[in-house]
Amino acid sequence: MAEAADGAGLEILGFTTQAAFLIGAGMESLLTTEMLAAEDDAQRRARLAGEARRLMLPGEMGEIFKVIALGRGYHEPLAGFGTQELPL
Repeated sequence: MAEAADGAGLEILGFTTQAAFLIGAGMESLLTTEMLAAEDDAQRRARLAGEARRLMLPGEMGEIFKVIALGRGYHEPLAGFGTQELPL
């Protein structure tokens, strides 16, 4: 994908794991303060927390999936890419 982007004249603006992206984008605070805290049903709250863990844990999707941001001439920091930058 990075080679195709380069061939199309795009720059790689960020490349990281799904877990690092979600943490950098504020997933943890969303879960603790808004989504889970507002959920009255304990069973649903537990299911949502489990789904979030699957998205973020290293043994699950957190390290397996990667996130890449592509663009042209954009030099501002991107939310989600501040905690970890992977080499290509």
